[in-house]
Amino acid sequence: MTCKKETSLLEGPVRGTLVRFAAPIILSRVTTQLYTVADAMIVGLRLDANALAAVSNGTTVLMLFLFVSGGLELGGNLLAAANRPRTDWEGMSRLTYNILFVDLAAGLLMMVLGLWGMDWLLGAIRTPAEIRSGAALYGRVYLLGLPFLTLYDLSRQLVIGCGESRLPLRAVTVTSVLNICLDLLLVGPMGVAGAALATALSQVAGCAYMLRYLRRTLLAGPFRLHMLQREWFVEIMRLSVPNTVQQSAGTAITVVRQSLLGPLGVAAIAGFSSAGKISQLLLMPVFSLMQSLVVFIAQNRAVGQLDRAEEGVREARRILLCYTALVVAVCALGSRLLLGLFTRDQEAIRYGALLLSRECWSYPLTNLRHLQEARLRGRQQMGRFLTSNMVLIAMSMAGCLLLVPRMGFPGFYWAVYLSAPLGLALSTILARWNRQSSHSFS
Repeated sequence: MTCKKETSLLEGPVRGTLVRFAAPIILSRVTTQLYTVADAMIVGLRLDANALAAVSNGTTVLMLFLFVSGGLELGGNLLAAANRPRTDWEGMSRLTYNILFVDLAAGLLMMVLGLWGMDWLLGAIRTPAEIRSGAALYGRVYLLGLPFLTLYDLSRQLVIGCGESRLPLRAVTVTSVLNICLDLLLVGPMGVAGAALATALSQVAGCAYMLRYLRRTLLAGPFRLHMLQREWFVEIMRLSVPNTVQQSAGTAITVVRQSLLGPLGVAAIAGFSSAGKISQLLLMPVFSLMQSLVVFIAQNRAVGQLDRAEEGVREARRILLCYTALVVAVCALGSRLLLGLFTRDQEAIRYGALLLSRECWSYPLTNLRHLQEARLRGRQQMGRFLTSNMVLIAMSMAGCLLLVPRMGFPGFYWAVYLSAPLGLALSTILARWNRQSSHSFS
């Protein structure tokens, strides 16, 4: 038995195959980001700027745990993609159980650590006193659903790795609608805790749905402890740890930025947070396309179709550049209008619009770097992928620490102007070096 309605990535016109596979993933991630945006809009408009800032700071702390989970999900996705073309149902079942076990253990551990360390972490990012209790409440309620969230997200990534991208879209759509409905029901009487509870409950529902689907498709029989294998654990760690480190290190720059925002006031925090959500929403198709490209490369390389894998990279680049030009135009011309969807606080709108309209000019360089890193991940060259990311994060962090204390809020986008071209140059060198090495051994 296999994942239903799999898209074959190994044959047919490359552009059409890649687009058909990527489209549901793009819609899934855009939908996920939309309910995140809806959370912020409902909190900002039904409560106030303080509540919006509290959710922003609570989310910053939660990202430390969510990105660890995200690394495991990306590792599981890549492992499923690389093994699906050459592994039978029994083998995929054992692999799936091993990944799910590791992910659940990580989710439970992160929940305990987060509940214990929430106050300290909020203090570490210099959360203003007037919003600290709200941020802590939001974070703790959210963490109660974290083990369900990790299993839900991993299950979707495993199914995508097998070549089925439409079922995860249906799951995300249902959970997103449920999340928004619960937001509207709970935020008014419960405040920021209602927003966190709405997300947790919707993720529990999504987890139950995806695990039921896996039981009918990828999983052969019930789980037994003897199914856990050291070899699979090592392979999971080989592919997941670099992604986890990269995702966690990415959180470090967010934490640094948040700590630098603290002295600038609540309006700066709210504006920065809202601009970030808009940017993430607009760029979500880019991240989704890159995720699709990773699976495409991994599956084709698994069966020796190296030229087809590189053709996929070229087609993805054309799509990427066209879409990026559209996003830059939207952000440059409509930043204040977009920020007005999140808050009525004019000072917060001013901060957010400034960041969004300036930082968007770096998107072409940043997105091309994502393309090069997707190429490295698809080839399972995780060391080079991690090197590219860690160097960029170090440059971004150094830029913020140097420029924001001297320039104030504009230092945030000037730091991006400095790091984006250097990051693209490094990732391009690493990807080309890898290509030459691959051809020399093929």
